[in-house]
Amino acid sequence: MASHLGSYYALLDAVPSSYPAQDTYKAMHSVYDNTIYESTEKWVQCYKEISQKPELIAPHKGETLSWDLQITGLFIIVNFIYYLLWEWIFRASLGKFLCGLTVASDNNQPTTEKEIIKRCFLLLLLMIAAVGLRFTFDINYYMTILLFFLIVDTSVIIKGKSLIDIMTNTYITKRKIYKNENLK
Repeated sequence: MASHLGSYYALLDAVPSSYPAQDTYKAMHSVYDNTIYESTEKWVQCYKEISQKPELIAPHKGETLSWDLQITGLFIIVNFIYYLLWEWIFRASLGKFLCGLTVASDNNQPTTEKEIIKRCFLLLLLMIAAVGLRFTFDINYYMTILLFFLIVDTSVIIKGKSLIDIMTNTYITKRKIYKNENLK
């Protein structure tokens, strides 16, 4: 899997419509190994030969999309668990916690478990929607990440709260620091 992470990193700048070409490249590499790198002419020759033999591409068909979805799915699951655990235990993500911030209910009370779960599931749905938009509009991950933060955080400029805070009736505030930590 470690070798595939480099391939996934390269896919950050790729659009989903380029995946069949990536699969063809993998077929070229598996058939011709490193000889495809000898020259541009050799690359073109190998590409033409592979393109005329669909049976050589068939074992690699969908491989790029599969790895993209596996790594992206893992990223979404890890993020969901990360936010759920940190907000459940510390009432803040790691970044908020380090900055002395916390998530509070609009009624000026600490967030409830129900609000935390709602926040995390909303974030999960927004991440899944972002990946869906990526495939719908055939855009790369850099643009997807930009759109995700624009959608989620544009409301901060307008209302002073992120979309998740608006939808869950929560807000970010300074964490109260007590002299005696046992009084939390």
